[in-house]
Amino acid sequence: MWWNNTLVHFVLTSLVCWMGWQDWKTREVPNALTLPFALAGMVGLLHRFMANDPSAVLSLFVFGLLTVAALRSWMGGADWKVLIGLWGVWTRGGLAALLAAGLWGVVEMLRSHDKNVSFPGIAAFSAGLLLTFLVEISIIQGVGVILPGRIAPFFI
Repeated sequence: MWWNNTLVHFVLTSLVCWMGWQDWKTREVPNALTLPFALAGMVGLLHRFMANDPSAVLSLFVFGLLTVAALRSWMGGADWKVLIGLWGVWTRGGLAALLAAGLWGVVEMLRSHDKNVSFPGIAAFSAGLLLTFLVEISIIQGVGVILPGRIAPFFI
């Protein structure tokens, strides 16, 4: 079922890139796009718990951290909903999006000399997801499986 996961990841990447473009241009993403994304993440997490997937515990922990960050206004509501959706459906994609946003945030803080800098988070998520998807479908055999497995084997 390699093509099935790839198709789902392609759709997720395309949607997040579209939302990232909107976030970049207008700094707003409509709830019509983000609410179904968050709901899919919650359903995906529940399904993974029922299937005894070990990565579900990590995702639940990250859900809690993201919720605290959103409640403390460290991220916007759309950012929270998109990350919840990604962590629930595609853990590796959620990790890549979170790392890309962190890197983007550090660069923006260094560039502006302001620790409270604001940037379009979903645009950063889309960059991380796009790179992850390209590695996943890469012609270099094994890169998408071996590299993340050395960092955290439960992402495979």
